Amino acid sequence: MRKRKANVITIAEIKGGTGKTTTAAALAQAAALDNKKVLLIDLDAQANLTTMCGADPTRPGAYDLLNKFPVNELIQETYFDNIYIIAGAPNLAAMITLKGSLYRLEAAIAPILNDYDLIIIDTPPTFGEMTYNALQASNGLLIALDVNISALQGFYYITDLAKAAKRNNPKLKVLGAILTRYNPRPVVNRQVKSIIEEKAKAIKCSLIGEIREGVSIREAQAYGKNLFTYAPKSKPAEDYKALYNKLF
Repeated sequence: MRKRKANVITIAEIKGGTGKTTTAAALAQAAALDNKKVLLIDLDAQANLTTMCGADPTRPGAYDLLNKFPVNELIQETYFDNIYIIAGAPNLAAMITLKGSLYRLEAAIAPILNDYDLIIIDTPPTFGEMTYNALQASNGLLIALDVNISALQGFYYITDLAKAAKRNNPKLKVLGAILTRYNPRPVVNRQVKSIIEEKAKAIKCSLIGEIREGVSIREAQAYGKNLFTYAPKSKPAEDYKALYNKLF
């Protein structure tokens, strides 16, 4: 068996409701069907990714990981074959900043980098320590945007944060941005997309895809099913599969 070296990807945006968590789950599911072993790390106090994957947010998880609990004792199985998770929980909101703490996630996951093909980190919609920790531990950043002009401010914040993280983590690469829940029919959505593309180009961050709207995502989540086996011909499945192939 070949020796693994995990590709560590953070999905982020400094704004709620942009589809970060759905994107993390979908890319993990695509990778699992591609015979990749995947670990999800839920750094959001809301723990939506954790519950979406059928894991238990009351068990020790990401909070404990960041407080030097042994990483292998925190990993849970999920609904999905080949996908594992370190759970989020409300206590993440109470994390205390300590000397050197911006690098503790990087140190915490170092022992398991050879155990997985892909590690995906879901971050909270805030401009703070959890997101910086994720960027410091990652080699790639994917930015999830909703089709809304208000998303631009968070877009600028997260790309600025990535630049700051890159000073101490030169392997970090901004992979690009995606639009989630995109409906191309309304003229205003196409106009907003054009504006986002223009702004992204100006800060050297490409818009690399759109994920079209579709009820299949919510249905698959509700039933605990892999999107790509539940509704493989749905628009979201097609778009997320194209994104996965582009990234990996």
